[in-house]
Amino acid sequence: MSTPDPARPRLNPALTYSAGRVALFLAVAALLYLVGFRTFALLLLALAISMPLSYVLLRRQREAFGEQVARRVEHRRVEKEKLRAALRGDDEA
Repeated sequence: MSTPDPARPRLNPALTYSAGRVALFLAVAALLYLVGFRTFALLLLALAISMPLSYVLLRRQREAFGEQVARRVEHRRVEKEKLRAALRGDDEA
């Protein structure tokens, strides 16, 4: 994994992953429309096809999103522990 370039701003991983999922769904739906699907089946089939494709094609974005969530959970755990220590009157807060 390469280190991020500080001069280049990073996009929010949740936004990147979500936009990728939507774009992939729309691309699959467009292809199915061109093939001749015009009913509700188009949406269901596009969803069924885009889900496994997104799992494979958007792996990097999904992992970045997971890392972001893990960092937030850890940060909240640390902050919660600091608050509990402060409420107990511990000096380490």
